[in-house]
Amino acid sequence: MGSEQPTRIIQTPRGAVEIISYVQPEQLESWELDPGIGKFSSYRSILTNKESLAEQALDPKANLCLGIYQGKTIVGYCVRRPPPPEERWARLKPPIMFEVFGENARGWRDLGLMKPMLEEVCLEPENERRILYIVAYSWHWDLDYTKKSVQEYRDTIIHLLQPLGFRQYPTNEPNVCLRPENLFMARIGREVEPAVQRRFTNLLFGIVED
Repeated sequence: MGSEQPTRIIQTPRGAVEIISYVQPEQLESWELDPGIGKFSSYRSILTNKESLAEQALDPKANLCLGIYQGKTIVGYCVRRPPPPEERWARLKPPIMFEVFGENARGWRDLGLMKPMLEEVCLEPENERRILYIVAYSWHWDLDYTKKSVQEYRDTIIHLLQPLGFRQYPTNEPNVCLRPENLFMARIGREVEPAVQRRFTNLLFGIVED
């Protein structure tokens, strides 16, 4: 991260929200987590507390981007990070794949917050030399609160990501294949070499080149 921490102000129907990229672990101490992010009877956030956010912030290769309301409350997050070592996507050589995921708190959805956070973590110049990906599992979707159908929720994710250069890819990755509504999308940077793109295409179906 440079000397200037990237920030943006987004106006929403509920008020202004500050979008802050490359959040550091010590910054989290002065903010509280909106209660709409956490564990519920029919839904569990991907990151459920400040400790799990801090784990992302500790990774020097990651970008933790937060939406902060009134200078004190975390109402959304978006993360770009290297793939977990146990996942298929960590096996691409050279290791240029980065996972992207995010969430807005209950009560802060459909207010235009996720798009600018995704822009902050996906549209950096360095990402033209990377392959970004998102794995959307339907069991992570808050269908009860949003009142959306599985297809509507899936379409929302696609419509958010397509303008950022993501497209859908078929894959036989077992977790993605568990349900037909699950979704794998990726954004291949303009500077990714053809040979690496070929390895990525093979990896979609579990083929790893020596």
